[in-house]
Amino acid sequence: MRGWGSHRRDGGPRRFIDDLCRGPPRGPEARGAVSLYPSLASGDRVAVVAPSSSVQPEALASGISYLETLGFEVVSGDTIGLEDRFLAGPDLIRGSEVSRLFADPSIRGIFAARGGYGSARILSEVDWAMVEQNPKVLVGFSDTTALQLGALARANLVSYSGFLPNVDVAKGGGIDPDLDRSLIEALLHGRFDAIDGIQAVDAGGRTEGRLVGGCLSLVASLVGTPYLPPFDSSVVFLEDVGEAPYRIDRMLTQLIQAGVFEGTSAVLFGQFVRCDGDDEDGTVDEVIEDFAGRVQCPVYVGLPYGHGATRRLLPVGGYATIENDRLSFERGV
Repeated sequence: MRGWGSHRRDGGPRRFIDDLCRGPPRGPEARGAVSLYPSLASGDRVAVVAPSSSVQPEALASGISYLETLGFEVVSGDTIGLEDRFLAGPDLIRGSEVSRLFADPSIRGIFAARGGYGSARILSEVDWAMVEQNPKVLVGFSDTTALQLGALARANLVSYSGFLPNVDVAKGGGIDPDLDRSLIEALLHGRFDAIDGIQAVDAGGRTEGRLVGGCLSLVASLVGTPYLPPFDSSVVFLEDVGEAPYRIDRMLTQLIQAGVFEGTSAVLFGQFVRCDGDDEDGTVDEVIEDFAGRVQCPVYVGLPYGHGATRRLLPVGGYATIENDRLSFERGV
């Protein structure tokens, strides 16, 4: 596969080697989980930052408390509380903060506080050589898609998509149990349980490859930039929120015409929340069915990932297999 390389370097998350040496799978691993992904340990220091839109410290209180219950020492980045129109401060400040935290040996993990808009604007401000030399656990979702795909394309960094502390830990309402379990498995054990209920739109069969993708709007926005990793030999996962069916079709058409799906192993669709159009616009399901006839790879639906009430954490850049209506993560990074 062109463009790929191991993101591991000396000094990466210390649990990685321990996980590799645990021997035959037991417990959750016997049910389809793997323990070959970078993880954190109780007592590790992690940073919560705002690479996209602004977030105020009081809005983060519940999310920070949740991370502390997992055993992490949590520090807030300098961008928390900053405002610059629809952004959490100027691009240079937000991008420099990402570089600085990757260079800081006391920081083991980095969490994007919220989505919104803006992470694509900082991609040219990040020191990608620094990121590649100091791989850490990077967690985000939604608008963070741009940062995570950029990290994969420019620094070979596998990251975790599906959690934002400002959004997913509602004040007084806790966290969705499925996401909670998924986070604990990934962050503390480097494992991802298999996901059942994946359905083929057309002919299915077994397919495998690197797992890449995220929010469709952000993926489409990176076409023609050096921050979109190659999708050949990959399982591409996509979701979106608040987009009419014709706009989803337009973005998928852009990706097709740009050659993004040439050589792709499979495309896997997650949740499309608040994406209903007028009756004459049709439905997202119809858009996906039409899309399946326009690409030369299997197309699947049913991924519990997106802006819905529940979701699972996914390893962006990890290795995935789809077989018998199941998405599994049989190999690590």
